[in-house]
Amino acid sequence: MPFRLPLLAPLVAAVLLGGACGRRVYLGNLGDGGGAGILWQATFEPGDLSEWRADGNGGVYTDGQAPDPVATQDQAHRGRYSGLVVFSPTSGAAFSYLYREQPIPSQAYYGAWFLIPTSLQVRSFLSLLHFGYHQTADDPNTTAIWDFDLQPETDGSLVPRLYQTGAASPVAAQPAVPVPPATWVHFELLFKKAADATGHIVVWQNGVQVMDVQNVVTAPTDWIQWDVGGGSLDVITPTPLSIYIDDVTISSTRLGP
Repeated sequence: MPFRLPLLAPLVAAVLLGGACGRRVYLGNLGDGGGAGILWQATFEPGDLSEWRADGNGGVYTDGQAPDPVATQDQAHRGRYSGLVVFSPTSGAAFSYLYREQPIPSQAYYGAWFLIPTSLQVRSFLSLLHFGYHQTADDPNTTAIWDFDLQPETDGSLVPRLYQTGAASPVAAQPAVPVPPATWVHFELLFKKAADATGHIVVWQNGVQVMDVQNVVTAPTDWIQWDVGGGSLDVITPTPLSIYIDDVTISSTRLGP
């Protein structure tokens, strides 16, 4: 197996920062009017990416071959819109991500709904979520450190795995919990920042805990970047691959599905 995408940080010298715009960001409604400790959320219901970009603390980045993510009415977990990322890993790295750099509390829950195609075939891995960090507050470069993937089992089913960037094997023992194809699935990660071995990451899939990684370095600095989308280093079919994303949250308490 190739090393994890160191991730896409060495391939992306500088993240494309989303420009601020004058109009107010619509936060949508996840059922509680923005309560339950929600620090930030994206519903895509404005019909664009303003929830990610309008405050200047988020945006998109791709490998140059993939189009930018968009809001679409093709599918939706809730409401009329979802996010769509499209990429074609045919002869090397390909990726399309949305990212957030604020808020960055000392610990938070990061959640998103994904719709994975029913006919998806993955050779090695499909990256859905990852965390990177900046050396300083104004550092334009991002160093990847944690990668949340889907990997194929021998029967072709896809199961989640958590990697430290550059490692050839996932961290700790992780159960095989297949991800249902063509069905919205919710992943939520507790991410506790720590520059020493006191960090903590917990992962829930559709409300069921599937990973608990303790006593690890999670972030060498306070300046975190969280990425949501899709990427791989190997051929994936169908190509181009379309992944839908919806109801993305950063919260101080666990929301669940």
